Amino acid sequence: MQTRHAARMAAEEVAAAASAAVLFSPDLWMVLWPSLDRASKVALRSVNRAIRGQVDGLIEVVASPVSGFSADALSAALRLWPRTRDLTLLGVSDASVLAPLETASAGLTSLTVRQGPDDKILTLPELGSGVSSTLRVIDISGCFKLSSIDVVRSCKQLRCLWMPGCVRVADLSPFGACSETLEELWMAHDVLVRSLAPLKACTRLRKLDLRDCSDELHGQVAGLQHVTCTQLADPSAVELEGLVHDLQPSIQPFMQQNAVLGILHMLSGEGIESRQDAIVAAGAIPYLVQLLGPGSSADVHETSALAALTALAAHALAALAENDHIHSAISAAGAIPALVKLLGPESSADVQIAAAGALHNLADNLDAQHHSAITAAGAILALVRLLGPDVLAHVQEAVVDALCHLAFNHAQNQDVIATAGAIPVLVKLLGPESSAYMHTGAALALENLAFCHAQNQAAIVTAGAIPVLVQLLGPASSTDVQAAAASALHDLAFNHVQNQGAIRTAGAIPALMHLLEPECPAKVLATAARAVRVLTGNHAPNSAAIPGGVGAVPALLQLLGADLQADMQAAAAWALRILAANPAQNPAAIVAAGVVPALVQLMQLQQPDDVPDDVQITAIRAVWKLAADHDHENESAISAAAAISALVRLLGPGSSADVQAAATRSLRHLASLWQE
Repeated sequence: MQTRHAARMAAEEVAAAASAAVLFSPDLWMVLWPSLDRASKVALRSVNRAIRGQVDGLIEVVASPVSGFSADALSAALRLWPRTRDLTLLGVSDASVLAPLETASAGLTSLTVRQGPDDKILTLPELGSGVSSTLRVIDISGCFKLSSIDVVRSCKQLRCLWMPGCVRVADLSPFGACSETLEELWMAHDVLVRSLAPLKACTRLRKLDLRDCSDELHGQVAGLQHVTCTQLADPSAVELEGLVHDLQPSIQPFMQQNAVLGILHMLSGEGIESRQDAIVAAGAIPYLVQLLGPGSSADVHETSALAALTALAAHALAALAENDHIHSAISAAGAIPALVKLLGPESSADVQIAAAGALHNLADNLDAQHHSAITAAGAILALVRLLGPDVLAHVQEAVVDALCHLAFNHAQNQDVIATAGAIPVLVKLLGPESSAYMHTGAALALENLAFCHAQNQAAIVTAGAIPVLVQLLGPASSTDVQAAAASALHDLAFNHVQNQGAIRTAGAIPALMHLLEPECPAKVLATAARAVRVLTGNHAPNSAAIPGGVGAVPALLQLLGADLQADMQAAAAWALRILAANPAQNPAAIVAAGVVPALVQLMQLQQPDDVPDDVQITAIRAVWKLAADHDHENESAISAAAAISALVRLLGPGSSADVQAAATRSLRHLASLWQE
């Protein structure tokens, strides 16, 4: 009874200190817990919950400004726990609160400082002889307002200093005080430091991290001959091994969170493929998938902390899934059903976004097996439910992206998405209340749903998509939205005569032709030209609806370039052919714009074996259409461009049977026209 009473009194003392300074000691909790009665446990749990969200890593003591901690509170904490080894101070905005460290007793081995949100320039005082004699590690990561590292001058036993993000620090001379002990320095990210010369005296320095620092600093590394592990871009095997170790279920969730953040940092920036492979090889994926589950540590009571950890793990898997050849490893670890479960209503918005993003990347290839596995796990129904009116816009944007990829070139998924009721909702998301990003995503999702799918083509039109897509072609839309709307209209019109007429009636053809301007980006030019081609192919009323004038010709000539994709070239050649055949046009003006030499060059362009003959055949027919006008200047231009000799060469064995047939018909037509 006396032991329990003493334990309860100790717990109350801890709770009182916690309420004043918000202090946390997991070691103390573990010592006291078996001796506490139920009321004391409830009290400590309430304190624990209040503190959990502020704890940064597995440490013995934390002082955090939930209610604002002061120098007096820190001094009281150091007296309460005189044997503290690891001290973390969160949200420090005033160096005066650190004053007790100047007189603290020996024993502290690790000090972590995180800066508060205000704009004060931060300085750290030199430590007293007691603390400085035992301190081995200082972590001041992210202290972007820290002006100097003078605190190091008093730490003659310092072995590790982590200062990434300390962008105001310019002077490394304080390291002279610990030149015989410093072993590791992490200075990643842009800093004002311009010279590594002070580190030459640090003869025990072995690990130096300069990721994202200037090339000027990178060039000085060779002068530090004693440094054996320099990280300029990729993580070291040792660092990665430590991060993966901290992902294990037995590790405290705050260390797990820091480990996931470390992995996400490795997955940022350019040239991450090698880092992705290293993370997979180190065995991180199964642990990340485990973190998607319902809680990785039994003593965690803060739901928001779990949600944050789950979201980070999903974001990390999404970043890894950007690499197609990692998809199988992620799927084999059981990630797909776990991610689908996170799409449920019990998840936070951030978790839902992260899960949808991971599924989006897993579906971002032509591997039907992964598409089918995602669908079999119930992802499509879960995603479509998140398109409801009460769901945040950012969640819906992630969902639409995922549905877009799941529908791509997958007939079964096209059916399932349509059956789930997605089409009317996607059409509604094209409305003015949605963002430009949503307009782009919804239009591309409708495009993939309509691709070679007559039933979906009809359903999308019935839902009222055509007038909205035509409106999105206008100048008020961004180029991404215009390109996506043109692509959607292309797939709605493909092999669907009824839709071709409905699209013309909605005014799409003049709007698409307006996009064929030289100042438009190539992606807009290409998608507009493709849509015009599909709309006017074998459809006389649509061909006749092409507006007069030759304003589109310069832009179409850009798309005939030899370094562009074959389907873009074919679409441009087709549009020129339609322009030449339209009585409202002036073929002579089209020829005068320089079209014939470009078409002749396109006729002779050798395409790879896997590229259809469509480009050459369309160019051949466009030349014939220009000649059909019986204009002497057109005939002269065709002759001057050596079109006849080019057509004759296409009759040779190097051309396919279809190209030979098209060249034969064109020569026959040209001969008959010029004989008249």
